[in-house]
Amino acid sequence: MTEVILFTQETCGACATQREKNEGIEDEFPDVEFREVDIQNDLETAEEYGVRKTPTTLIYAGDERVEKFIGIVERDELEEAIRTASSERSGLAQRLYDYVRG
Repeated sequence: MTEVILFTQETCGACATQREKNEGIEDEFPDVEFREVDIQNDLETAEEYGVRKTPTTLIYAGDERVEKFIGIVERDELEEAIRTASSERSGLAQRLYDYVRG
């Protein structure tokens, strides 16, 4: 599964801008899981992912991080990264399936 995690904090103006840029993106990628983590409320998760600055956007294909954006990321760049992660994930799944099937 492809996952997009946006790390923010309430007092971050750039985070508000990133939220606006991301608005409605979930509808374009229904098979992608989107999460937002407020690092002031969930410092443990931020530390787990090594995030120190906001906004930070991480994209995962399965368990592998395939992209990291620090600061504001333009919508088209984010969408392209999601598409790439999703295709990498499906390519990995196909290779695994082919391997198992012999």
